[in-house]
Amino acid sequence: MNPNTQEPYPSSTIYFHTPSPLAKRTFLYPVCLGHYFCGEEYCVARNNYDSFLMMLVVKGQGYAESLGETSFRRKIGERQLVLMDCYAPHMYGADSEMEFYWIHFDGINARAYFRYLTEIYGTVLSLTESQTDGFLNKFRMLLEAFYSDQGIAENLLGFILTDLLTFPAGLSGLRLSAGAIDAEEKQFTRELGKAVSYMRQHFMQEITIEELAGCVSVSPYHFIRLFKKQYGITPHQYLLAMRLDCARFYLRSGDKTVKEIAFSCGFQSENNFCVAFKKQTGITPTNYRRGIGGKISF
Repeated sequence: MNPNTQEPYPSSTIYFHTPSPLAKRTFLYPVCLGHYFCGEEYCVARNNYDSFLMMLVVKGQGYAESLGETSFRRKIGERQLVLMDCYAPHMYGADSEMEFYWIHFDGINARAYFRYLTEIYGTVLSLTESQTDGFLNKFRMLLEAFYSDQGIAENLLGFILTDLLTFPAGLSGLRLSAGAIDAEEKQFTRELGKAVSYMRQHFMQEITIEELAGCVSVSPYHFIRLFKKQYGITPHQYLLAMRLDCARFYLRSGDKTVKEIAFSCGFQSENNFCVAFKKQTGITPTNYRRGIGGKISF
């Protein structure tokens, strides 16, 4: 499959998440997530995008195909939940005007969760109206966490994602209100989540350390020290990883040129982007798009 994407409508929403090394070793985490509206020409076909996908169709009709260990080819429609192994070739798209919520996720136990759900319930689950509402309430909680300028701790983020993924199996007993989230945020982030949220909303622009430190009302030096203690890497390293995560998504999901992707992801030049990308992955952006070799490191 060759990467090929017809863009969703402008009213669509997408957020990217860059996990810290600690989160990669410990939690489930979202790679990116969104709420899409699209027309019948919308189609995504990838050789791979290192993650798993959960997608809920709210309105309209479409299709999904995967060549992974749980290979399938299915028509999908309203109130159907789709699970896909995106480490393998896969494709999905719309046959009509379609609205859907989606999340690419990964983590140390992600494949185990994926296998558990697909072995018991299959790759396409039909939900009742009340089950759909329950799922959407949990998913919107994640979207609100990313939309908020307050940020969210990675352990709590993993907690909400785990609850979302176990929802189809009826295992979840978690009930979180906005107030509970706020309490956990104060306990675990100590305001640093505000800076991460600021990065997430402005990573495509130039960001200074003074701006980030201002988000939490501390000096730049103190901010760098606190940030590295919390996330295990410097703010600069985190911001760079966030931009490269975004770039990998577009390299595997669309037909924008490397130059267009570089500038849209916050790099000052195509050369700077190519150098940073090869340093992290071991290959050029063009070869990554073609699915040739490489190893991603944080």
